[in-house]
This record gives sequence, C-alpha cells and structure tokens, in this order.
Amino acid sequence: MKKQRKQFIILLAALVLLAAAIPGVRYLNGRREAKEAEAAAAEQDSVVVIDAAYEDVVKFSYDYDGETYAFEKTGDTWHAAEDDSLKLKEYSIKNMLSGVTPFDAQQVIENVTDLSQYGLAEPERTISFETAGASYILNVGDHNALTGTCYVCMPSETTVYVVEQTVVTRFNQTLEDVVETEEEESVESQSGDEGASQSETEGEGAGSEGGESQSEAEGEGAGSEGGESQSEAEGEGAGSEEGESQSGAEGEGAGSEEGESQSEAEGEGADSEENVSRTENDGSSEIQE
Repeated sequence: MKKQRKQFIILLAALVLLAAAIPGVRYLNGRREAKEAEAAAAEQDSVVVIDAAYEDVVKFSYDYDGETYAFEKTGDTWHAAEDDSLKLKEYSIKNMLSGVTPFDAQQVIENVTDLSQYGLAEPERTISFETAGASYILNVGDHNALTGTCYVCMPSETTVYVVEQTVVTRFNQTLEDVVETEEEESVESQSGDEGASQSETEGEGAGSEGGESQSEAEGEGAGSEGGESQSEAEGEGAGSEEGESQSGAEGEGAGSEEGESQSEAEGEGADSEENVSRTENDGSSEIQE
C-alpha cells in the first residue's frame, strides 16, 4: 500500500513538472519560428526604396547621441554646416551616405496601423538628405538584435521598411569623428610626397637604363667599326707585304737572269780570248819551222 502511494506521488510530480515546462517550450518554439521567418525574409531580394547616388547628394543631417549634425557640399567638397572652415574626411562622409544611396529594404511591411510596435510612433532618431531634385526623411525605430535589422519609415506613411542595422549605425559619428586632424593631414601629405618621389625615381631609373643601353649600343657600334677598320688595315698591310714580296721576287728573278747573262757573256769572252791565244801560238810555231 505504501509502495503504491509512493509511486502515485512520483507520477503526479512528473506531470506537474511537464505541465510547467509546456509554456516555456511553446515560447522557445515561437521565438525560433519568428527568427526563422525574419531570416527567410531577409534572404529575399532587397527592394530599392530610394534610388539615389552618392554624387547626387548636396546636403544631409542626422541625430546621434542627443545631438544633430548637418553637412553641406560646395562643388565637390563637403563641410560642416556650422563651420565651413573645418576639413572633413571624405571617406567618412561617403561611408555614411553609402547606406542610403541607394536606400534598400530587406522587407516592406505595408498598411501598418500601429507604428509603436516597431518603435516608430516616437522615432529614436532621424536621418535626412537632399539631392538637387528631392529631399528625404527617414525615421528610425527599434533595433531587432536577433536579425540584425532596424525598422524605418517615412513621415506620414504607413509603410515600414526592414533594413540592415549598418544603414543606421554608419551615422554613429560625431563632428570630431569626421573632422580631419593635423596629424592625418600630415600623413596624407607624406603619402602623396612618397608617391611623387617614387614616380620620379622610377622615371630616373628608366632614363638611366635607356642611357646605359644607348651607351652599350654605341660602344658595340664603335667596336664594330674599329674591328672593320682594323681588318681593312690588316688587309691593306697584307696586300702591301704581298706586293713587296712579289716585287722582291721579281727583282731577284731579274737579277738572277742578269747574272746568268753576264756569266754567259764572260764565258764567251774567255773562249774568244783563248781561241785568239791559240791562233797566235799556232802562228808562232809555223814561223819557227
């Protein structure tokens, strides 16, 4: 009996715990489904709400941390509306406006009757900008931490736009954040000087290489001409030596022929004298007899 009673108490306690857990499970499932639905909506192709380009914007303003900051453009240069002597960081201005030029929405919720559920009944902050032909005001509402999005709407409209939170957080900058300091100006100036010096160095290097190549080419040409002149001189020298040798040989030949002629003449003279002597001797002998 006691054993059955104990089992009944344990079973009853388990049922109570299970009943208490059901609402929590349902809540978790609901949050998960909502998150999945918003994620699926975010994956859909974004909708272009305002088709504007960064270059078309001539002025803009926004609220941040209880302060309002306004900027205007003169020509291609941006400056603060309250002090046009301040030099601004161009890349910071472009980074802020890139979120709204163009202005894209991940999701569009139409015919909203209660803007307060999106934090838009009393917007936390406002972003506005103007082009040459139109002006736009964006009211920023609640931030959805689960999906990383924000709710935005335009004044007097019942349409709510779900946008990436970076569209809004890009404007989380004070005036000091976008003003260029003297140190940054010095770094930019130094970078520009280094770039110019590098270009000049590369130009000088190219000129030096061209000069060396030209000198080498001229040296090779001079060497070639020198070699040709030397070859011609050697040829002429060889020709001259050959001419001299030939002349010498001809001279020796002529001398030899002359010597032979002279020897023959002398030989003939000697024979004549010998014949004369012999004749005289014969005559003497005849007389004596």
